[in-house]
Amino acid sequence: MAKDIEASAPEGGEFSAKDYTDPPPAPLIDVEELTKWSLYRAVIAEFIATLLFLYITVATVIGYKLGSYRSNA
Repeated sequence: MAKDIEASAPEGGEFSAKDYTDPPPAPLIDVEELTKWSLYRAVIAEFIATLLFLYITVATVIGYKLGSYRSNA
């Protein structure tokens, strides 16, 4: 097609430098982060979501076992 553009490497066969700069490495947990409410809110939300997931999973398994037990009796 007329609008196709061919990408070609420079003459040395090497590609040019990146078009962007990498951000500096960030620490996994910062001391400043421990004083923020958003961290604790996220921890509480994860805890509640995990409990809800486990409750629904266990209730489903128990309900399935009771249903199969009643149908066999």
